[in-house]
Order: sequence, then C-alpha cells, then structure tokens
Amino acid sequence: MSVRMRTLFGLTIVLLVCALLYWPAMHGPFLFDDFPNLAALNSINHLTGWRDLGIYLSQPRGFPGRPVAMLSFLIQKASWPDHPFPFRLVNVGIHLFNGVLVFVLTRRVARHWLTIQSEPASSARQADIAACLAAAGWLLNPIQLSGVVLVVQRMTLLMATFTLLGLLAYMQGLLTTEFPAIRRGIWMTLGLGVCTSLAFLSKENGILLPVYALVLDITLLRTYVQRLPPMLAWLRRLLLWPAFLFVIGYLLWSLSSAWGHPGTRDFTVGQRLLTEPRILFDYLGKIFLPRFGLYGLYHDGYAVSRNLLSPWTTAPALLALIGMLTAALLRLRQWPLFALAVLWYLGGQLLESSTVMLELYFEHRNYMPLIGPVMALALAMTGLSQRPQRMLHTAAGVWLVACCITTALSALVYASEDRLAQVWANTQPSSVRAQTYFAERLYKHGQSAAALQLLNKNIRLHPDNASLVEDRLQLKCAQGDLTKSDLDELDALLRTARFDQGGLENMETLRLIATQGACPLLTPKAWLALTNALLSNPVYAGNTFAAGFLHYQMHYLAVSQGDLDTAIHELDATYRNDPDAEIPRLKAKYLVSAGLYDQAIDALRNTDYSHLPLLRRLLVDDRAINAADIIKIEKMRADAANRPGGKAG
Repeated sequence: MSVRMRTLFGLTIVLLVCALLYWPAMHGPFLFDDFPNLAALNSINHLTGWRDLGIYLSQPRGFPGRPVAMLSFLIQKASWPDHPFPFRLVNVGIHLFNGVLVFVLTRRVARHWLTIQSEPASSARQADIAACLAAAGWLLNPIQLSGVVLVVQRMTLLMATFTLLGLLAYMQGLLTTEFPAIRRGIWMTLGLGVCTSLAFLSKENGILLPVYALVLDITLLRTYVQRLPPMLAWLRRLLLWPAFLFVIGYLLWSLSSAWGHPGTRDFTVGQRLLTEPRILFDYLGKIFLPRFGLYGLYHDGYAVSRNLLSPWTTAPALLALIGMLTAALLRLRQWPLFALAVLWYLGGQLLESSTVMLELYFEHRNYMPLIGPVMALALAMTGLSQRPQRMLHTAAGVWLVACCITTALSALVYASEDRLAQVWANTQPSSVRAQTYFAERLYKHGQSAAALQLLNKNIRLHPDNASLVEDRLQLKCAQGDLTKSDLDELDALLRTARFDQGGLENMETLRLIATQGACPLLTPKAWLALTNALLSNPVYAGNTFAAGFLHYQMHYLAVSQGDLDTAIHELDATYRNDPDAEIPRLKAKYLVSAGLYDQAIDALRNTDYSHLPLLRRLLVDDRAINAADIIKIEKMRADAANRPGGKAG
C-alpha cells in the first residue's frame, strides 16, 4: 500500500470512529441556548420573498446577526422544534468536514516546514503522519462534544469551516511560488478577505482568521513571508494588520467601557481578566487529561477570582500564562512549534476569554484554538529521531484511546435528558443551572419531594439567586402548599437579587400559573407585585432587555383581564426599553379589535423606526409594512361606518 493510500485509509478510519462516537448524542434533545437562539424559526411560516427572509435574519438584536449560520438553520425549519436529530446530523457532518480541513491544513504546513528541517524525501511521509495525528487529536477530543452537540453552536462550526478554508486559500497564495503574482494575490484576498467575512458572518470571532494566519507566518512560514515580492508583501499587510488592530482596539474599548461600570454579571471586568487564566488551564487539563464527567454545558458555578489570592490558584495561573506568552514571543525562531501552540491557542481565545463581558466558561470556545496545539505536537513528534518518535507515537495512541473512551461515554450521556441532568448535577455541584435542570427532571418524574429538597439545599448555598427561589415557588404551587411567607420571601429577594437570566425568564411561567388560577395564592395581583419588585431592582430596571421583557409580560396580564388601556401602556413601555417592530402592529391589532380604528392608524403612523435595531432597519422596510396595514385598517373603518348603525372610531 502506498504512503498516500495509507494516509487516506488512516484519515477515513478517524472520520468513521468520530461519527460512531457521536452517533448516540445525535438522538438527544435540544438544550440550553438552542431554544432562545432558534426561536427565530417561529417568526416565519412560509418563505415567500425577500421580506420574509429579512424578518427572519433580523431576529438577532446584535449586528451583523450571524446570517450565514441563521440561513443554515432556516433550511431545516421543518424539523423545529420537535426533531433535533436532523440538526445534530448536520452539525456532526460539518465537524467531520472540518476535521478533513484540519488534516489538509496540517499537511500543507508540515510539508513546507519539514522540508526546511529534514530531507525532502522523508518530509512528505512525515507530513502525512503529522496531519493524521493532528486531525485525530482534534476530531476525537471530548472537549469538542458540547460545541458539536449543542445545535446552536453550528455558528462555531461554520465559523471554523470558513476560517480553515480561508487559511488554506491564503497559504495557496503564500506558498505556491510558481504562480504569477496576480494569481497569488487573488488567493490571498480570497482567504483573508472573503473567507474572513464569511467566518465573521457565521460568528463574530471569525474575525480572528487573520490572527491565525499571522501566527503561522511568524512561526513556521517565516521564510516564505520573507520571500514575497514587494507587491504581495504589501497586500499581505493590508489583509492582515487592519483586522488584527481592529480586534486589539475593540478589546481595549470593551475594557474601558466596562471598567468601573456595574453590569449584569456577578463579576467585574478586572475579575474576569483574573479568572480567565485559570479557566484556560482548566480547558487544557480537559484537553490533554480526558476524564469522564468533566465535560458539559453548565459551568456557571466556576469560582470567580476576586483578587490575586482568592482562590490561591489565580496568581500562579496568571504568572504561568504571562510566562508562556513571553517565552513564545521571545523564542519565535528557536522554539517555533512551542510558539505556534501558545500563540495560536491564546490568539483564538482573544475575543471570548478576555475583556468582552461574556459568561466566563464554555468548552466550545476551544473549537478553533485547539488546532494550534495539536498541530504543533504532531509536527514535534514526526520531527524527532526514530526511537523517541516511536515512543511518542505509542503515547499518542494511548491518549487517543482515552479521548475516544471519554467521548463515547459523554456522548451516551447526551442521548438522554435524565442522564444529562443527573451527571451534570453530580459533577457540577456549584452550578445553579445544573441543579435546577436536575430538579426539573425529578419533578417531571413525580419526585416532587426530592426536587424540593434539592432546591432548598441549593437556596442555602446561593441565597441571592432568584431563579432557585422562583423554581421552589412553582413547585410549591404544584404541590398546593404555597404560603404567604413564600411570596414575601421572593418579593424581598427580587428587589436586591443580582441579575439572573433564569430568574427573568421564570416570570413568564409564573404569569401563566397566575392567570390560569392554578395556584390560589399566586393571583394575578400577587404576580404583578412580584414583577414590580423586580422592576424596582436597579440591576433589572437598568437592563433594557430585562425591563422590556417584564413590561411585555405585564401587557399579557392586562390582556387576560380585558384591560386595554393598561395593555397599551405596557406595550409602549416595552417599545421604549426594547424596541421590536412587531409591537406597534400588536398595539394596532388590539385597538382595531376594540373598534378604535383612528388610534390604531395613529399608532402605526407614529412609530419611531430609528429606535429599532440596526440589523432590522437594514433588512426590513417596516415603514412599508405599516403603511400596508394602515390601508387595511382604513378599509375596515370604512366598512364599519357603512354598516347599519355603524360608525368609524
């Protein structure tokens, strides 16, 4: 069998093993962020034109809204929300394709770098071995599981696809010296220009593509960069440096804007910067020491570093990170593989693990950053003499087997909500999300007493967490033993509680319980008092999304009570806090149902479109939609006036 055939056979085996390992997880449920992010699929019944497409793509509030990923979800709308399997099947397919791209990228880099290090005759074989090892280490690592199985993280998968394609296109222009300069320039522009745009439109950290290219340039491909003709050298600078400087500028701006300003997180930007080095080393421990039970979606209980000594690992982790980064920068030429591993990994974490005030910990943030370390390790092993190389290949084989076993066990857990809830609750005792998820599953299986005991235990551990107390209130309502003191306790907590997304979303569930009369003490009046208590909390009142959400829930309560004036008032408050193009139309609908045609027309005509999110204003002409609705209302008004005894209102 030729070297090429052995290589293809090895890659095929790795892909098949990966598919088999992920197969059980593909049968699991939608989870966590899938629901709020894929809810945009509910905004469109039939795609009949560009307007419908614009309405769908403008559902995310941020700009540019990740339209490439959103389009991929739209293709599978028929399977939402009841059938997660097709969504996960596509995710696994993209992951396998990305594994092939990692193989191709590593082989391309290895062939050029190893040619400089050894005889050209042996470099091709070594490059193929390195590429297989890198692809296997990347594809089979258990830390990749959450990024693939969580459906909404297709955004990360597609971002990685375009990033890898962009790097390959850029390298085609950089390394293929026999091409004419203009052809090489086109390849470089496709890679660093077009593919960066597509990666960015899949997920914002796609803008880091030039950072990865820069890391390759200053470590393994330095010789080829130095040989570029002047015109291509300038083109490369124009394609690389503006994006890199933009990222650095954005990070500095986010640091200055968040410094000293209270936000919705229970940590400051300074504490985030102290905590992330510990988290990065925690990621690396999961990557290189695979152990079942460590992996999952819920890490909200991770201890925040309040200062350099709390917890004590903060200072050592920070010093180690600074030391690694310093060594990588100072020893670029002497230790190029070490520099590649460190700079690629840290460069890939720039946006999600630094000054941007995102949540602290998510495993899928390692999806692209992991490529650098596995590529460097694979190249290091193939570049050694035969005896240590054989020993390291054996060690790599043992490690890959450990990765496969851990991934297989973790994938089996993802196949069942009950197993997920139990494993995550046991392995993440400090995670409120994990504990409430487990309590929810216990309640659904009729184990109310166990669920209540679990909630009470966690309330003692997290007395300032609103979602836990709200969950307990719901459970007590279902059991019929809710007391006035329970309501008073929640009322007092909501006025001072730190921001919690679960605590906010629970207010909708509590409203439904109140309006359905399912809980005698939780009356509509009692729910309204709780909502006003939450609105009196500066953390919630100062968050425009939270305030808009609460006023929107209050409008629903008013509608259920037939109170049109209050419903309109609450819709106006919703629009002031969190503008949505559908709110003026909903307001007009209520007014029309009451025969108040003139007021409905005024509501549409007086809409302040400038308050709508930028993405919505760019993609949808709401002025035209409202104008068409006004014509319909005017016709309804005329018909009402022409009816016997009728009059236009």
